Amino acid sequence: MAYGQFEQFIRNLGRVMGQVNTKLQRDLTMRSRVSRRFSMTEVAEFLSVDATYLTRIDKDEPAFPEGQRTGRERSFSPSEIMQIRGILASRPGARREHLYWRQADDPVKVITFGAQKGGTGKSLTAAHFAQYLSLFYGLRVGIIDADPQATASLYFADAELPLFSPDTATLAEFMGVDDPGSTELTKRTSEEIDAIWRPTPWPGTRLIPGGANIQNGDISLFFLSQGARIPVYRVLRDAINTWADAHPSQIKATDLRGTDGSFDTKKFESALNETLDVIVIDQQPSLTLMQLNGLVAADSVVIPQTMKGFDLATLSTYVGNIGEYLDFIMSFESDLEIGAGEHIVLPTIVQEQNNQDLDQILDLYKRSPREISQVWYNRSDAIANASEEYKSIYEYLPPRTRRTSAKAFMTNANAVNDMLVTRCLPHLPPRGFAQAFIDERWN
Repeated sequence: MAYGQFEQFIRNLGRVMGQVNTKLQRDLTMRSRVSRRFSMTEVAEFLSVDATYLTRIDKDEPAFPEGQRTGRERSFSPSEIMQIRGILASRPGARREHLYWRQADDPVKVITFGAQKGGTGKSLTAAHFAQYLSLFYGLRVGIIDADPQATASLYFADAELPLFSPDTATLAEFMGVDDPGSTELTKRTSEEIDAIWRPTPWPGTRLIPGGANIQNGDISLFFLSQGARIPVYRVLRDAINTWADAHPSQIKATDLRGTDGSFDTKKFESALNETLDVIVIDQQPSLTLMQLNGLVAADSVVIPQTMKGFDLATLSTYVGNIGEYLDFIMSFESDLEIGAGEHIVLPTIVQEQNNQDLDQILDLYKRSPREISQVWYNRSDAIANASEEYKSIYEYLPPRTRRTSAKAFMTNANAVNDMLVTRCLPHLPPRGFAQAFIDERWN
């Protein structure tokens, strides 16, 4: 077979890229992951309490983190914030809930972020949502990166995780579809499956990294669909349920105190890592069999979408293709319940100075008010700068000249995430950020 010049082109380009250091900024970020710290006032906002109340609790609780002092000010890391949350939640007679962990009989909630088109901010939106759930509710969150490019993984991985290594297990191993030549799903022990979840610097947050092996999953699912009589559209759903059954939520907030009434930090650490409350799936911008599994596994689906005409055409294609897949699935399992929660299209990278974007949102909302979000992500240089460092707005440390825009975008992120909580996790109390956004713009 003659390849002509294309083969030589690919080989030469591969050699050149192997010599170029494309990982410099990524590696720097991974070594300094989650370096952002928060003031006592900011911590109080996360916990929905008054800062003076935290100061009083600090004096009563020996396990209250010291934090980092700069003059008279103290700042706290996300891990220290989570410990403060545990201390408040476990205090005898606590008047409000501070750890919104699922109960023993509650299922793990699964929320999938999917889109047909790349460049909509999908991965960053998923990362923001996962981190928001950690900071504002103390939830134990799992992130499944279903993208071979591993974009979402870059917002959580640190120097301890060998991202992009062929030995690093991905979603394909979790589903048991990592061997394209196999005639059945790969069997793994409960311990082996649990080990695929990798720890992250965010407390109680774990990651199944993305990677090239996910493409093997599509090949494997295709061949399994030909003769193995396996419902290849719900392999991920079954895998999540099997894992969750083996790792129930057992430790409650009231269990975090010793017999002497002191806060048990070791037991709290065990509770953070015993299970997950929510799983966030970041999809590849396509609709393959692996991505179909992420949709079927979801309680709620969020579709981040830019508002340009050509981009909306891809949304139409995406929705149409999903509809055809669902019809096909229902012809096999008519009683299979898919997506019992709520679902939403989230406008992203909106230019508020551009009336065309706002008119498009208004038109879509009038036609379909339940499916189109009234809250959106604005286009912002602040998040573009943060993304260049593979950081979310919740860990980005902006230079002094960009602090105002970064703060404004965090306010925007809080509004979007508050809306997503209201729609996808309605058992959690809203924080009012979304309503403030709507009152300001829609009035």
